[in-house]
Amino acid sequence: MKSAVLLFSVLAGVAFSIPVSSVSVEGNTYVSDSLIIRTLGLSTGDIFLPSTLPQGVRDLFSLGYFTDIEVLADSTGDSFDFTIRVSENPILSGLEIENSGCLKEGDLVDTLAIFPGQTVSINDIDRSIDLILSMYADDNRHLATVDYRWNEPDAEGRRVLVFLCDEGPDVRVGEIAFSGNSAFSDEDLRGEMKTKQDSFWRTGKLKPLQFEEDLDRISEYYHNHGYPDAMVTGTDRYILPDNDDHFHIDISVFEGSYMVFGDVSVSGNLELSDSLLLSFSEMKHGEAYSVEDIDKTLDTFYSAYQDRGYFYAGVSPLIEPSLEADSIVNIHFAVQEGERAHIREVEIIGNTRTYDNVIRRQLTVVPGDLFRRSALMRSLRNVYYLNYFTDVIPDFRAIEGSPDVDMILQVDEKTTGKFGIGANYGAVDGFSGYLEVAETNFFGRGQNLGATYEFSKTVQNIKLSFTEPWFRDTPLTLGGEVYHTTSNYSEYDRKRTGGSIIVGRPLPWVDFTSASIRYTLEKVDVFDITDDPDNYYYSLNDTDWPRWDSSIRLSFTRDSQDRRVFPGEGSKNTVSLDLTGGFLGGDIGFQKYLFDSTWHVPVWWKFFLTLRGRMGTISGFGGETPPAYELFQLGGTGFYGVRGYGSREINAVEGYETVGGKSMLILSAEYRFRIIDQLQLAIFTDAGNTWESWSDMDLSSLNRGAGMGIRVEIPMLGVMGLDYAYGFDGPKPGWEPHFQMGASF
Repeated sequence: MKSAVLLFSVLAGVAFSIPVSSVSVEGNTYVSDSLIIRTLGLSTGDIFLPSTLPQGVRDLFSLGYFTDIEVLADSTGDSFDFTIRVSENPILSGLEIENSGCLKEGDLVDTLAIFPGQTVSINDIDRSIDLILSMYADDNRHLATVDYRWNEPDAEGRRVLVFLCDEGPDVRVGEIAFSGNSAFSDEDLRGEMKTKQDSFWRTGKLKPLQFEEDLDRISEYYHNHGYPDAMVTGTDRYILPDNDDHFHIDISVFEGSYMVFGDVSVSGNLELSDSLLLSFSEMKHGEAYSVEDIDKTLDTFYSAYQDRGYFYAGVSPLIEPSLEADSIVNIHFAVQEGERAHIREVEIIGNTRTYDNVIRRQLTVVPGDLFRRSALMRSLRNVYYLNYFTDVIPDFRAIEGSPDVDMILQVDEKTTGKFGIGANYGAVDGFSGYLEVAETNFFGRGQNLGATYEFSKTVQNIKLSFTEPWFRDTPLTLGGEVYHTTSNYSEYDRKRTGGSIIVGRPLPWVDFTSASIRYTLEKVDVFDITDDPDNYYYSLNDTDWPRWDSSIRLSFTRDSQDRRVFPGEGSKNTVSLDLTGGFLGGDIGFQKYLFDSTWHVPVWWKFFLTLRGRMGTISGFGGETPPAYELFQLGGTGFYGVRGYGSREINAVEGYETVGGKSMLILSAEYRFRIIDQLQLAIFTDAGNTWESWSDMDLSSLNRGAGMGIRVEIPMLGVMGLDYAYGFDGPKPGWEPHFQMGASF
């Protein structure tokens, strides 16, 4: 290319145009003359313009075929003869890795993505070497070296590219030291880094990208603790002289002066008063300067304005020196409120299956409304809570000549159908399982249709169900199910055949709250009853079977959870009343009251605390006493689960082979870590018991269990999990596995 530059420098001073008499190409073997001449922009008979030559050479290089280009001109009279001399990049016939060491040659070849038949430039080689070095660095080979060579060309002129590798030693981080720091110790600053020193419990891996982020974290730490001018000024690393497989890393910092907040003021605000805005401030007079506090205050200001329709509001923080002292800075927020914005249109994109109206009916933002941030956030929560989408992203489009905006809601659909084969394990029931075919978004209309078959050595259950959550596009839920269940226990066997109809509706005067009523009619048959007169269940012989069970369930639920699967914030509280028999008819009579309260609290980063309490009581109704099989028996998983104990292992009377209780209490706590949205780890503790009545309740008699578990959401199967818990109480304390598939936790 240097010849082209020289030619251009000579011809640049020519003030007239000269015709091209001929153009020839030299040095090319696989790139045609016509392509080279056409790309350079020279043709016989054209008038040569010197100003076009540099761009033509750049266009030739951009083809990626050449390592060097020279353009030579020979003036014969009043015309030019041009010669284009090129050096072509080699054509690859194969790729080899010599001495790949800890990396597999096949993995390297696949990762480099250089294929036989393509031309390879020096830039391609440099990128490949950088990639190989990064792969070595990921395996702690930070001193690796990579060179290359081209083998001799074959008969077709193609060549093998060989990368010559030397992986070097496995090097970890031995020491991280700081210089220039006096406000914070080396230990304090190391604590802000994800890169750690090698130790018994730390790997000491050095990841280049993570290390660069660590430097930003150190600066942020200073900026949030009173040092606004602090910065990392440099780093150095070298092999420790007495430990050749560990790095010593030096990080130099400049701290600057320590600053504290002085006065906080606002201007330009008309809609919101000074006192209201300043009440949102995270900054206190005399406290250490903190960028994080300024950002939090800004977010609150924006939220306050956007919740009042000021979509275009702007707030600029200004840092001003204080007259009180050099170490004090005043913060002034300059507000530009702008005009209020309304929502002109709501456009939904990305829903290839779900009907628009299924999404729109979840929105609290509708066309014509004043833009309110709180309504937007509630709408996003409602749509995401449907559990039809992996992501819900809002965007806005400005309208020319108007302060109003269009809202674009982009959704990313996920699989909502289930074809599941699940399994559970418990000490009492052993392995049990289920088959399920279900669709929670039937034909994209938001309807729920399902068929389930559950089986174990004690229970066989078949159920068909359908739910329309928005009947005729109103917030009225209609649903129903039919089922047949057979239960085989040592004391008796039972068959239940029946169906239910449910009607539900949100309660508009209480946020996140809904009410429902379910009517159930079933035929119950109990047979093969124990003939032991000392057994509690012997009393079932005194009843004529089969009998009819007619019941209603009234439920009130407040559900503010942020998601259906693995929620991290919010709560769900349910109170229900079951009335069976009495004025409802039937042959069985009892009343059952249940309360279930679950709260999710974000703790830090991806850690969440979940607290849950369940209470229940049962008594007679309509002159009847509750049948023995309706009494509370705890253990295992599910609503009556106490992990660390087998299913139905916890009863009301001393000993674990006795009848259930008429009151129960279960308390649970889980500390969860969300690895990704579909995978969580948990440690937990449960405690629960049943009693003959609430007057017998004794919290010191709770059966305690604790353990750990893993849960994963699998498309088409639902949630799969394994909990392993230790039961501390009972006649045989010990470990109990609880494997679930297709159930929610």
